[in-house]
Amino acid sequence: MDLSPGAWALAVLAAWLVGASKTGLSGAVTIAVVLFASIIPAREATGALLPVLICADFIAVSMLRKNARWQELLRIFPWTAVGVGLGTVMLYFSNDAQVQRVIGTIIVGMTTYQLYRKARRLNDVTISAHPAFAPSMGIAAGFTTMVANAAGPFVLIYMLAMRMGKLEVVGSIAWYFLVVNLFKVPFAVGLGLITWESLLFNLCLVPAVGLGAWAGRRLLDYLQQDTFEWMALTLALLGGLRLLLA
Repeated sequence: MDLSPGAWALAVLAAWLVGASKTGLSGAVTIAVVLFASIIPAREATGALLPVLICADFIAVSMLRKNARWQELLRIFPWTAVGVGLGTVMLYFSNDAQVQRVIGTIIVGMTTYQLYRKARRLNDVTISAHPAFAPSMGIAAGFTTMVANAAGPFVLIYMLAMRMGKLEVVGSIAWYFLVVNLFKVPFAVGLGLITWESLLFNLCLVPAVGLGAWAGRRLLDYLQQDTFEWMALTLALLGGLRLLLA
């Protein structure tokens, strides 16, 4: 891709954030989505970022493969597939501005609600027990991951609502996105969002992904559970605001 040095610097930073987000700095991937959309048109950025995410997913799973809660993952996977299908339809018929505003609105709404619950110490209110919770989170995550690679806040909210510890959250998210991102590849290729040119661009970013994954895993060891949750949700909110206001 014909990018300026400044654009390449942003791409490398985004790749580093993707790696870090997969192994410890949950929520930072939303910022990476915003950075990619600032150097590549938002619709094309969806396809350009997907192989970077998959690379980071494989690294994260290799580090955290034993820390997944498969019962909770299996509850949400089928609904995510429905959301991916809906997102594919939207990508076919929508433009960049529409995609950004829809995703930004959803992310801001959900993260604000979760931050409000934490601030008011409403952890005893178990919204995860409602039968519509897993389906709604799964469809929202599938839809947003397909149109903008921005499902992180929904998956994070779902995992936190399941009362997981920080290692279980990160490990479960790693497996979730590895499966879902691989599932998305045929759809992205069919829409022309992944090309040989974009794959060569992705290859240049692999070292930054690896360095980010290493840094994120080190950071996770030093974070307290409550600090981890506040940081992850705040990063997700900032990313959602950027998409909404762009």
